[in-house]
Amino acid sequence: MRGRIVASAALLGLLSACGGGPPAPPALAYRVPADPEVSYLVADTAVISIEALGQSLALDLGSRAIYAIVFARADDGVTVTVAIPGLDATLGVPMAGPMTFDESSVTGDLVFTLDRRGGVAVLSTPEMDEAARQLVPPEQVAHSFFPALPGIAVAAGETWSDTVAFESEAGGSQRTVLDYTAVGDSLVDGASLLLVTFRGTSEMIQALSMQGTQIEQTTNLDLGGHVLWDLSEGVMVECVTSMTGLGSVRTPLLPGALPTRFEMRSRARLQPQ
Repeated sequence: MRGRIVASAALLGLLSACGGGPPAPPALAYRVPADPEVSYLVADTAVISIEALGQSLALDLGSRAIYAIVFARADDGVTVTVAIPGLDATLGVPMAGPMTFDESSVTGDLVFTLDRRGGVAVLSTPEMDEAARQLVPPEQVAHSFFPALPGIAVAAGETWSDTVAFESEAGGSQRTVLDYTAVGDSLVDGASLLLVTFRGTSEMIQALSMQGTQIEQTTNLDLGGHVLWDLSEGVMVECVTSMTGLGSVRTPLLPGALPTRFEMRSRARLQPQ
């Protein structure tokens, strides 16, 4: 369920709509921003450690990408079109050379809708190299890049919850449960932004093919982070997420599952126009 806000906030919104008093504060909801064309710099680092035969092997992923995003009106929210004009990613594989990806790995746009509270419907996905699609499924970007919102005005201390579940064309799936808290106004570079923190859990299954070997990875994650939101402009300014978890990896080359540890940090920051 998207944006299940506490009842007191709904009552506040109802009373403020009855006339009298100061203007109601803007709703924390998706709409076409004041500037409908924006860009984000997205930087990710991840380490997957695998315990095998008494040794620890690590897969290291580092990437920097530019997401060029256009917002347009939809029936109950917005249509989001995402292009990736810049990408520099490297996956370090033990006992093999690094795998590199750039923007040529992605052709076309990711298009999806967000309702007022952030509910996602994917309309189309770009063409991607197989390895790039496995590492960063476009469905994951659609469902995870933007936070869930309550759809109404909130005061400091109010909370809402969100559950997201989806499957990817690459054969993976993810289910995430998050609790959000509106902390209050935060002054950043001279601008007053709303700080929202979140914390929760995620269950992730990835189906990978690396150098001809089929791999299935299952991970249970704890995650947390924050969002900075510009209420006056109606746009996300920053989202920082940290994830840690344990899991297992299976491959036909091994008799059983191997334990894994996953660590990741992601930061998306709105770029000046």
